[in-house]
Amino acid sequence: MRKLITTFAILIAVLVAGMSALVLLVNPNDFKHYMVQQVKKRSGYQLTLKGDLRWHVWPRLSILSGPIALTAPGASQPAVTADNMRLDVELLPLISHQLHISKVLVMHAVIQATPDAAAKTAQAGPIAPDDNNGFSPSLGNWSLDIANVSVANSLLIWQDPQGEQLNFRDVNFSLHQDASRVGQYRLSTALTRNQQTFSIDFEGQMDARHYPHKLAFTVDRGSYQLQGVSLPEEGVKGETTFIAQWSPLSNAFDLTNFSLHANDSNFSGEASGVLAPALQLKLKLHSQNANFDQLLLSSEPQVSQQLSAQTNTSENTPEKTRARTPVVVVKNNRGFIDWLNRSEISSQLTANQAMWHGVTVEGLVLDAHNAMGMMSLKTLSGKVDNGQFAIQGKVDFRQNLATVDLHTDLQRIPLQVVQQLLQIPLVLRGDISLQGDFTGQGLRGKEIITQWQGRSTIDLIGLDIPQMNVQQMVIDAVTRASNRVNSDPTLHPVIPDMRGNFTLTNGTLQLTRLEGQNAQVSLNALGDINFAQRQLDITFNLLTRGWKGDPGMIALLANQPIPLRFYGPWNNLQYSLSVDRLLKNNLKNRLQQWLKDNDKTKHPSS
Repeated sequence: MRKLITTFAILIAVLVAGMSALVLLVNPNDFKHYMVQQVKKRSGYQLTLKGDLRWHVWPRLSILSGPIALTAPGASQPAVTADNMRLDVELLPLISHQLHISKVLVMHAVIQATPDAAAKTAQAGPIAPDDNNGFSPSLGNWSLDIANVSVANSLLIWQDPQGEQLNFRDVNFSLHQDASRVGQYRLSTALTRNQQTFSIDFEGQMDARHYPHKLAFTVDRGSYQLQGVSLPEEGVKGETTFIAQWSPLSNAFDLTNFSLHANDSNFSGEASGVLAPALQLKLKLHSQNANFDQLLLSSEPQVSQQLSAQTNTSENTPEKTRARTPVVVVKNNRGFIDWLNRSEISSQLTANQAMWHGVTVEGLVLDAHNAMGMMSLKTLSGKVDNGQFAIQGKVDFRQNLATVDLHTDLQRIPLQVVQQLLQIPLVLRGDISLQGDFTGQGLRGKEIITQWQGRSTIDLIGLDIPQMNVQQMVIDAVTRASNRVNSDPTLHPVIPDMRGNFTLTNGTLQLTRLEGQNAQVSLNALGDINFAQRQLDITFNLLTRGWKGDPGMIALLANQPIPLRFYGPWNNLQYSLSVDRLLKNNLKNRLQQWLKDNDKTKHPSS
């Protein structure tokens, strides 16, 4: 046994000594010119290796270089620069004059995807046919094979077609491929822009057999995170998987089997488009649950929070505490709008359930096409509580303030939701239906009510004004002014459903008609609501029923409208109720009729 072990030890020592001698006898600089030629032949890029190449034997046999640069044909700037490069090589192939590079490692590189670093061609020519042969080209008695590529702690500078540069920091990329150019990869990086940081960590399969005509890859495991200003405090993070194809020559891409989880939201579908010269994108997505409050909005109070907080708000609560959030479009969205102005996007989104400012929307459907900032809204529809909405029209994002031309159809939408979205005090309860056409500027609540114009029909269903029961106010005023009638104590005043029309112009809503009736009352309303100055002047004319007492007085109240006027600033509203005048006029009319009848009795006609 001892002799066997000794024999093996001697054999190993001889092999190690022989291999070490081989390494010492092979000068790595002999490969320098060859590697430059191979890179030039295979890609057209010029590889520059400054300084000498040297061996490094631990922890693996490697060739170390000095500063390197990789420059595209005709480019004024190198596409890749790095302080050094490490080439891990296999020892045994050196015996047969083969350089097998098992791994290429570049650290702290600067990769430029800019026009100055792009290849320049004097004249457009035919594209060579797709050929995946010759992956390991040969030159003389030497051959080259690379299985692994790794880029660590590097910087990618990418310039979009509009000239804006984006810096992707902490780029870490590794690729392991076989001889057919099919392999596995992993990529992680981070992008900081507009005080927001977007980081990704992807890994999956890559198929480069048809490159540069087509590059196919999958994301089998992908995670991401978006943090910064104008985002929820915890940011947006989640996982994603998809299958992708990219055509470098045409900048076209295609995503299928797309799945994305973002906080507690999820999306699935497909996407396709072109990255340059201008982004063209087609999206078709479906979501079981889309919580846009967590995806798009900063940490501001939501509608549901404010509705619950204001349910018990007293009549004298300062107005500024009642409507304090922007609710239709986020303030800091200029970057997104600029992106729309440079893109052509067709999007189809459906969601079983969506959340927007605390409002739950069921069956959300969005179908829109954006052409360089001009958006055609084919439909935006959904259900809220027992109601539903549908909006069609156009939105022009090309100006500093978006302009709109919309047809709106609301059916039984809760009034509290509408008031909150428009940033007005929550004083009405019930449901609203309207059908109208509107034009104007702006998409935020305050801009809608002050800078839009249009006309619409309106229905108020189950209307309730907790701080101001107009029917009870009339009943109380009548019973105080006269003891000839009293109301039925078993009746509870209910405002009838009302229907009418209104116009909206320069921040003023004018009620041209609003009327309704039930068993207790008939009423109509006319007047104006000035949203810009936060004032109103509306008169309700009521015909009340359900009285007991003097038949003449009951007939009067059933046939003579009682005007109830509300006017003044919203936070200091005044009202006038002229029941005394009505009774005095009635008494005067009855007295005049009695005098007339008495005169006829004294002076009968001959």
